[in-house]
Amino acid sequence: MRRFCAAGVPSALALVVLMLAGCGYLDEPPRASATSVRVPATALSARVESTPIVARPPSPTRTPTAQPAENTDVEQSVTDARATFEGVFRTAALPGIEDLLVDTVALAAPSGGEQLPRAAAARWLRQRAPGRIRITEFQRHQHQALIIAMTQGWAAVAPLTTSQLGLTLRRYDATGAQDPEHGDWLIDVFEAE
Repeated sequence: MRRFCAAGVPSALALVVLMLAGCGYLDEPPRASATSVRVPATALSARVESTPIVARPPSPTRTPTAQPAENTDVEQSVTDARATFEGVFRTAALPGIEDLLVDTVALAAPSGGEQLPRAAAARWLRQRAPGRIRITEFQRHQHQALIIAMTQGWAAVAPLTTSQLGLTLRRYDATGAQDPEHGDWLIDVFEAE
């Protein structure tokens, strides 16, 4: 009797699970189905380990995740800033360069550093701009709200020893205060090489 009960309990349990799942058609033979039947999740069905679970295969194409609007706005502001700077750097006169500088620009050079008021910083750039200046890099920093721009075509007038000049841009609001979220991208550092 014990042998019969031990062998019959799993079978009886499986029969109860099938009946609870709505598969009580015992008088019809099982047929192949185009869709799989899922057993509802219950405490009873959790005990039956032999019930196969059919998983849907992964989709072969992924829908790209939309970037948050904030990132899109920042990327657009960087693109717009580059276009503005390229427009100013097209001629040696650097028209409108004053509008792209902060009140006081830091000059970092191998011989030392100094602080240049906006008008003096614009004059400093114009003295070294013999013609069209090219932007070779214009990249937003990954972790900080700043852009590193590398430019070429400058006259090697001291403290410049090459035709390259690095520029650091940060966002500033209308009052001249740094605002990493909003505002205009303005140059606040010249880095002479």
